Amino acid sequence: MSKSTREPTVIDSALRSLRGAGAKFWVAVALLSIIVGFGVFAWIVQLQQGMGVAGFADSSFWAVDIANVVTFIGFSYGGAVVSAILLLTGASWRSPLARLAEGMALVTVLIGAAFVIPHLGRPDRILGMITLANPASPVFWDFIAIVTYAIATLVFFALPLVPDAAILLGTHPDELGRFRRRLYRLVSQGWTGSAGQRGVLHRAIVAMAILIIPLAVSVHSVLAWAFTLVSRPGWHESIWAPYFVIAALYSGVALAILVVAGFRRGYHLEALIHAKHFVRLGYIMATLGALYTYLTFADLLPGAYVGEQGPVEIVHEMILGHAAVWFWLFLVAGTIVPILLVSVPRTRTISGMVVASVLVVIAMWIKRLIMVVEAAGYDRLTMSFDDYFHFTWVSIAITAAGVAAIPLLLMLLFRVVPMLAIDEIQEVAADDGSTVQRHAATEPAPRGHKAAVVAGSLVLIGLLGIGVGRAQPALAETVTDPAEIVATAASVGPEVDLTATVTSAGQAVADGSVYFYASTPMFAGDDNQILVGKVLTGADGVAEVSYVASEIGNVTVTAKYYADVQGAPVTSQVQVEVTEAVSPYVPAPARPLDGTGEVLVRFLFALVAVVFAIITVQVVRVRRTLRTAG
Repeated sequence: MSKSTREPTVIDSALRSLRGAGAKFWVAVALLSIIVGFGVFAWIVQLQQGMGVAGFADSSFWAVDIANVVTFIGFSYGGAVVSAILLLTGASWRSPLARLAEGMALVTVLIGAAFVIPHLGRPDRILGMITLANPASPVFWDFIAIVTYAIATLVFFALPLVPDAAILLGTHPDELGRFRRRLYRLVSQGWTGSAGQRGVLHRAIVAMAILIIPLAVSVHSVLAWAFTLVSRPGWHESIWAPYFVIAALYSGVALAILVVAGFRRGYHLEALIHAKHFVRLGYIMATLGALYTYLTFADLLPGAYVGEQGPVEIVHEMILGHAAVWFWLFLVAGTIVPILLVSVPRTRTISGMVVASVLVVIAMWIKRLIMVVEAAGYDRLTMSFDDYFHFTWVSIAITAAGVAAIPLLLMLLFRVVPMLAIDEIQEVAADDGSTVQRHAATEPAPRGHKAAVVAGSLVLIGLLGIGVGRAQPALAETVTDPAEIVATAASVGPEVDLTATVTSAGQAVADGSVYFYASTPMFAGDDNQILVGKVLTGADGVAEVSYVASEIGNVTVTAKYYADVQGAPVTSQVQVEVTEAVSPYVPAPARPLDGTGEVLVRFLFALVAVVFAIITVQVVRVRRTLRTAG
């Protein structure tokens, strides 16, 4: 069949979102707009009444808004995978999905970045990130990375519109309307479809595809480093950068499946998007899900095994404590069930992939929320959990507004531009020597690589389950008889000497770990305890430690001995009057690599400048080619 007979089918499908919309479309737009508007109203209430009305507490300074930032920007990376990576690997089956995936990437990165505004509490602080920039802060570079990635995503979305706009202007100008005709003339002015123009445009799109992948990796790596470059237990994990990247890919591909399924059904694109597209995306999603499951255990097991108090308590609360229901819901519904739905031939259908994707999207948001809230609610001074973030109607409304904004913006976006990459679909069909109509909606799902998917997924899940049980931390102490501890303290000038004697059944306890704490009003009140030392008792059951006081006054010293790692500590308190103190703040000595930070900052600024130069060059080359032809 000739190209002329093939074109109307592709063009007609692409025009469906541009033609007059029915009542269902406008009802959906109205409902989604109400949800978004109510979220804006909730944010205004938060501005007027403070962050507490949204469920924040003093300890829960990072909560749902940051979880939403990570989640929604992660969705954007899924769009980049479906479009950019598949483009570079020559996967021609991506062509009907490309515009939808790129639109999803653009919309979700904007929504994710917008969640920073309610998180800050004061929107005027956003300007301060520029005027009072701190290049030593990962938050600053997070801002730079998101802005750079968003601009690159916009250009990557816009470049393929050049030939599509020319095609629609040439074939159906009367159906476009005045606004779209003007826009399409501006976009495609000078496009003739010559070999030279196609070569320049193709190279520009490939360059942007190559560029957008490391940019997306950098965004999620810097997001992870905003957490991990602090010493808070649960966040200070070196694995979090790749962990965040894989999570973004996993949840992003899942949302791409949902977006494609929604537009396929809403605009009857069954002749172009069919079962094989969903199954192949499902294979990608299942592979990423297995990898994310592995990284989840690789993140949790080392901290739990070593036995450090903060990480152990956070892992315990996550697996067996108050957050356990949500964690296991994420693990089962967000990883195991979706992998099985992709692996089993009976459920490897469009409906099965949609169900799996819904589970992944919801479960991954829950996992991000747990990661943020659990660590933020842990008080490092008391080494216990303090007030947690709790949902209120304000935080729920703001989150729901972000969710509703995704379909709303996509529906409005594709009222302006075609939802299909017309030129690319036609080019792929021509290269294949076949017609677009060969992609029948009833085409059976491909079964290639079934053994690899089933075996790889189930073996990985099985291996992760082997040996997972409750293990005692290394060097655990178990004492059957009741223990007693007696603490003493003496102050000589600024030096405070602390002593604790541990006995059990009248006998001295040797090699027992004793934790010494001293009260301080430095942070919030007189009852705050800071750890001043951890010492093993000697053969006589005595542990001794000294520290230099940084403030004068009456100090409460607490000695704790854990006779059983699963039980409450045995404690003893004593008062000591400190009459002299020495300020702990002294200038830091010169370090060999002191100037490295400044060099690194200059290098990063130069790298960002190079990225913007590459983006600018691609746009200028395409526009120059069009002007020359025009």
